[in-house]
Amino acid sequence: MPVSADETVGNLAMRDTVLTPAGIEELQESSSIQNVKARQVISKISREELEDRFLRLRDDHILLKQYANKQEKKIKRTTTKLIRLVNDKRKCDQAGSGPKLGQALELEEMIEHLQEKVRELEKQNENLRHKLISTKQQLQIQGHRPGLYSSVQARVNTGLRKESETAGMPEHTKKGMRFQSLEMRSSDLVLPKYEQSLLEDSRAEIRNLERVIESQKNQIEELDRAREFLGSQLRRKEKEIEESTLRLKEQGTASQRLNIQDNVEMIKVRKQLAEKSNALSAMEGKFLQLEENLKNLKTNHDALLAKGDELNVQLKEERLKCFHLQKELQSVTISNRRTEELQERINDLEKENELLKENYDKLHNSVFSLPHEQQWKSKEQQLKLQIAKLETAIKTDLADKNEILDKIKVERDQKEKLMQDNKDLQLRYLEQKQQLDDLKNQVKFLTKDQKQQKNADLLFLEKVENEIHKDLEHSMQELQLRHAETVQELEKTRNLLLVQHKISKDYQTEVETMTRKMENLEKDYELKLEQYTHLLDIRAARIRKLEVINYIGVFEKTIITILSVAAQLRDIVYDTKPLKSRREVLPSDPVGGFVETVRLESGENLFEIHISKVIFSSEAMHTFGDWEPATFCTYAFYDFELQITPVVHGKTPSYDFTSQFLVQSDDSFFHYIQENSITLEVHRAYGIDYETIASCQLKFHEILENNSKIYNTANLVALKMKQRAAQAHKRVSFLDVSAIQVADAKQLSGDKVKEVAEEIQQEKEELSHLSEEQLADQTLITSRDETEIIEELEPEDQEDHQEDDAVESIKTDSDDCIISSPVSTNIKQLSQSVHGNYLEAEKIQIKITSLGLTESRITADETIQQLFVECRLNNFLAEETPLSLPKPPGGQRIHYNYSTVINVDKEDNHAEREYLKSILLKPDLPAHSLKFTVVSDPPEDEQDLECEDIGFAYVSLKEIFQKQRDIIEQDIDVLDCQDASAVIGKLTVTVAALGALRSVHQECKRD
Repeated sequence: MPVSADETVGNLAMRDTVLTPAGIEELQESSSIQNVKARQVISKISREELEDRFLRLRDDHILLKQYANKQEKKIKRTTTKLIRLVNDKRKCDQAGSGPKLGQALELEEMIEHLQEKVRELEKQNENLRHKLISTKQQLQIQGHRPGLYSSVQARVNTGLRKESETAGMPEHTKKGMRFQSLEMRSSDLVLPKYEQSLLEDSRAEIRNLERVIESQKNQIEELDRAREFLGSQLRRKEKEIEESTLRLKEQGTASQRLNIQDNVEMIKVRKQLAEKSNALSAMEGKFLQLEENLKNLKTNHDALLAKGDELNVQLKEERLKCFHLQKELQSVTISNRRTEELQERINDLEKENELLKENYDKLHNSVFSLPHEQQWKSKEQQLKLQIAKLETAIKTDLADKNEILDKIKVERDQKEKLMQDNKDLQLRYLEQKQQLDDLKNQVKFLTKDQKQQKNADLLFLEKVENEIHKDLEHSMQELQLRHAETVQELEKTRNLLLVQHKISKDYQTEVETMTRKMENLEKDYELKLEQYTHLLDIRAARIRKLEVINYIGVFEKTIITILSVAAQLRDIVYDTKPLKSRREVLPSDPVGGFVETVRLESGENLFEIHISKVIFSSEAMHTFGDWEPATFCTYAFYDFELQITPVVHGKTPSYDFTSQFLVQSDDSFFHYIQENSITLEVHRAYGIDYETIASCQLKFHEILENNSKIYNTANLVALKMKQRAAQAHKRVSFLDVSAIQVADAKQLSGDKVKEVAEEIQQEKEELSHLSEEQLADQTLITSRDETEIIEELEPEDQEDHQEDDAVESIKTDSDDCIISSPVSTNIKQLSQSVHGNYLEAEKIQIKITSLGLTESRITADETIQQLFVECRLNNFLAEETPLSLPKPPGGQRIHYNYSTVINVDKEDNHAEREYLKSILLKPDLPAHSLKFTVVSDPPEDEQDLECEDIGFAYVSLKEIFQKQRDIIEQDIDVLDCQDASAVIGKLTVTVAALGALRSVHQECKRD
C-alpha cells in the first residue's frame, strides 16, 4: 500500500515573510555576532531534539496565528457594533428619540452568535463532504492495482475501448468509464499465469478493502444522518430566531419609552455631575480657608502656651513672695515675744510701783527730811526713763505692723491681677474651643457632602458603564482617584483637628490645675490674713492693758487712734462686713413658683418633659431588701445633655421633675420625634455609688398629631433579674409649645444622636469613679465635649435679707447653654441624702493625688523621663494611673488626680476579703500594707525598652484599723528601689479602707 501523506501539512497557516535585500543585509549584519554563538550552542544539541523543538515552535506559531485571527475577527465585530451604536445614537439624538435598549443589542449579539454557529456547521459539513469524496477516491484507487507492464495488448475482445480511443476523451469521462467497468473486469478478466502467484494476496487485500469500504460506508451514512439532523436543528433555530425577532420588534416599541426615561435621567445625572464638580471646587476653596484657620489656631495656641509659661513664672514669683512673707511672719512672732517680755516687765514695774508707793507713804509719814525726798525724786526720774523706753518700743512695733499691712495690700493687689489674667485666659480658651467646634461642624458637613457625591458618582458610573466606551471608564477612574485624594486630605484635616482638640484638652487640664493652684494660694493668703488679724487683735488687747497706767495720757490717746485705724483697715482690707445677695432657687420650691419667660427666636421651639412618679411593685421591694430605697431617674433627649432627677426615698417616689429643651424645628428634629425613642433608666443610690435597676422606652410621635399635652404611662423592666422583675408604672407628660418656623433653620447632623448615646455611656462609667468630695463640691452633669463648672459670687443688696449665695453655671463649648442650680443642687442632694456606709464596707477607695521628687539620682538620671504610679494589694491585680507624666524637677510636683476602687465583697472578691481577715487575725503577718510603686515609662521613640521600678511607698492597713482613721491627702515617703534607706520623694495619697476593715472585723467576730 502506498504511504499516506500528512494531511495537516496543507492546512497549516504559515506567515508570509517577504524580505527585501536591504532588510536581509541589515539582518545579516545585526545577527553576525549572534550566529556564531548560536551555532556553538546548536552544535551541542542533537538532531532529534532540534527537530522536536522546531515542530513545537511551528505548532505554537500556528496556534498563535489562529488565536490572532480570532481576535482580529472579534475586534472587527466590536468596531462594527461600536460604529453602529454611534450612528444609532446620532440618529436618535437628531430624531429626538432614545437609543435602542440593551435587550435589542443582546438579541442582535445572540443572532450573530447563532449565525456564526451556522457558518461553523456549514464548514464542518463541507469538510465532511470533502472527506467523503476523498475516501471514495482512495477506495477506487486502491481497488485498481497496476500491472507489471504499462500496456498489454489483449488477445480477446473484451468489449473495452483501447487507449487510443480513450485518449481523445476528457478526464472525468475516462475516470467514470474506468470506475464503471471495474466490476466487469474483475468478473470476466482471465488472469495470465504470471499473476497466479499473487492472486491469493490480492484476494485477501480485496477482502480487507471491502471491509474498510463497508466501515466507511457506515461512517458516511452516520455523517449523512448527522448532516440531516444538523439541518433540521438549523431550520428549527432559524424559526426560533424569526420568532425571537418578532418578539423583539414587539418589545422594541414598548422599550423606547424606557429609553426616553433613561435619557432624561442621563441628562439629570449630567447636570448633577456639573453641580457636584462646582461644589467640589467650592469645597477646595473652603478647605484652603480651613487650612488658614488651622494655622491661625496654631499661632494662637503657641501664644497661649507662652502665656501659660508667663503664668508659671508669676507663680514661682508668688511662691518666693510667700516664702518671704513666712520669714516676715517669723520676725513678727519674734517681735510678739519681745512685746510679751516687755509686758511682763511692765507688770513687774507696776507691782514695784505699787510697793514703792506704799513704802513712800510710810516713809513720808515717818520721815520728813530733804535727802529722802531727793532719793525719791531720783527714783521717779528713773521710772520715767523706763516708761519712755517702753513707749519707743511700742512705737517700733506699730511701725512694723504698718509695714506688714502695706505688704498685705500689695499681695492682695497682685492676687487680683492674677485672677483677672486667669479669667482672660479662660475667655480666650472658650473662644478657641468655639472655633474648634465650628471647624468640627464644617468637617462633618464636608464628609457628608463627600459621601453623597461618592454615592451619586457610583450610581452614575454604573449606568454609563453599560452604554459608553472605555474612555469614559478611564475618566471614571480619574474621578475616583480625585475623590480618594480629597477623602485622604479630609481625613488628614480631621486628624489634625483631633490633635488640636487633644492639645486643647491638655491645655484645659493645665488651666484647671493653674486655677486650683490659684485657689490654694488664695486660701493660704486668707489664712495668713486671718492669722495677721488675730495677731493684731492680740496686740491691741495687750496695748489696751497699758491704758491702766494713769500717768501715760498722751500714749493712751495714740493707742486709741491706732486701734480705731486698725479696725477700719481690718474692715476695708479683709472685707469682714457681710454682703447682701439674692436668694437661690432651691429644688424644693414648687414648679409654679419659679416661672421664667423664655424668648424664642424664629425657628425655635420649647419642648418640656415632666417625670411625675414611680410605683414599685411588691416583688421589686422584695428584691431591693429595703422598704425606703433611694432612687433617681436619668434620660437623654435628642442631642442635649443627660438629665437627672433628684433622689427620692420611698416605695412610690414622687420626683415632679420638669426639664425644658430649646430645639430647632427642622426636619432632623421631626424625624427624631417620629422614629426614635428615649431610654429612661431608674437607678438606686448606694452612698456615693449607684446601680441601674430598670429602664423603659418613651416615644413622642403622638406629639406631632396632637397640639396639646400628651400623657403616657410606661412599664419599667428590670435589667438583671427578669424572673423577679419589678413592674412599675410611670406617669410622664410632654408639653409642646409651638413657635414660628423659618426656612433657614439650622439642621442638625444625624451623627449627634450617636455621639450623645456614646457620651451617656461614658458618663455612666465616669459617675462610678467619682469620689465623695467631688459629689459634694461639683455636679455630675457633663456635656458632649467638656464641661467647666464655675462658681461666681453675685452680691445683691436687699432690704430684709443678708445672705451669701453661690450661683453655679455650667458653660459648655458645644451648645453654649446655661443650666442653673436645680439640677446641680439635686445632685448635691444625692450625695448628701444617700450618704451611707453600705459600699464603704465592700470597697477600698484609693486616690493618687500628686508626686514630688527630691534632689537624688532619679532627678539627675536623664534616661528617666515619664513616670506613672502603680498600686497593688498583696499579689492581686495591680491598678495604675492611666497616664505617665513628665518627671518633675526637684522641689516640684506632678498631679495625677487618679481615683480607683479595690472591691473586697464576698461574692466576687473572696480572696481579697480573706487577705484582709488575715491582716486583722495575724498580727505577725509581714505583708500587711498597700504598696505604691513609682515606675519609669520608656519614651515613645524607644518603646522596645521595658518599664523600670524606681521607687516604692507603703500604707499600713493595720495602722489604719488601729488608729481608726483613714489616710486623707497625706504625704508618704517614696523609697529608692536600689537603696531602701534613701527617700527620693513624697507621694500624696488618700486611702479609705476603715469601713472595709470594720466590716471584716465584725465578720470575724461573728465567725
